[in-house]
Amino acid sequence: MTSSLQKAFARVCLAGSCLTRSCLTCALLLSLCLVVLGTPAARAQDAPDDAEAATEPTEQASEEAEEPTAAWDISKPCANVQHPYQADVCQQSRAADASESTARLTRLIMLIGLVALVILLLMLWPIITAALAARRAAEGGAAPARLTPAPRTGDHEAELRAYVDVDSLEFVETPEADGIVKVKVTFRNSGHTPAFKLETLAEMEVVDIADEADLPVKAVPDDSAPASSRPRVGRDGTTTLIVQCASTPKLADRVTNGEATILVWGAAGYYDVFDRRRRTIFQYFCNAETLDTGEMFRPWSAATNLGRSLVSSGASSTGPAALACVLA
Repeated sequence: MTSSLQKAFARVCLAGSCLTRSCLTCALLLSLCLVVLGTPAARAQDAPDDAEAATEPTEQASEEAEEPTAAWDISKPCANVQHPYQADVCQQSRAADASESTARLTRLIMLIGLVALVILLLMLWPIITAALAARRAAEGGAAPARLTPAPRTGDHEAELRAYVDVDSLEFVETPEADGIVKVKVTFRNSGHTPAFKLETLAEMEVVDIADEADLPVKAVPDDSAPASSRPRVGRDGTTTLIVQCASTPKLADRVTNGEATILVWGAAGYYDVFDRRRRTIFQYFCNAETLDTGEMFRPWSAATNLGRSLVSSGASSTGPAALACVLA
């Protein structure tokens, strides 16, 4: 289908070019004929008649001999010429008549050229419309061959925007005598573009909970709470936040024995390059279950409480030592 339309489009263009050359050739030939034939005629009007110029003195002499000459009239400067200045006036009158004839011929040639141009445009209009119709038909025939649709605006933004999330959580070494346990939260932008006006806030709590009890879901801090801000975080850029809470005696033993759980939760708000407000909400926990698997903190999900009812609690050989080393 596409090849036949392209062939038809090529034939229409070829016919149009041939017709255009023919019309231009006719118009040029007509203008050339007018110029060639009109110029000698104008010159002939400009030049005086040789026979008249040769017989004029003889006729004047014979008329002077036979009868007195008539008076010279300015409206007819070439009649009854008696003085040289009258002959000059006659020549100027003839030159003016020749110039006027030449001007009329020039206007006629311009008018013919304008008419030829209008005729040429009228003849080219059907060719132009046919070419445009063939082009639209060719584009319409090629459109079904497109396999992948154009990307939507939402997909384009989702591919390019910033994504700020929690990258890691780790304990900050603090003496147990201080009665404070600290956790460093690291945020990372994993998107393709920077994040702007980043505000991070987090809270921390040590919860006394039995093995069979569910972990509590903490409320997300609102935007009015004091937050740590950063104007810009580039691609793969990071920023940290230190959060702390009061500790209890022998916290490491209580966590590894399943008597206590450390909860860290918060939010990160920022603007992407499309000037849209984004917010990431998170909640992590650290208990005997996470230490048994070699993790310090694990993100909370709806399946967390379900998994706690299916897995029996127990302390690993490395869990208590690792947590005690951190909190000691």
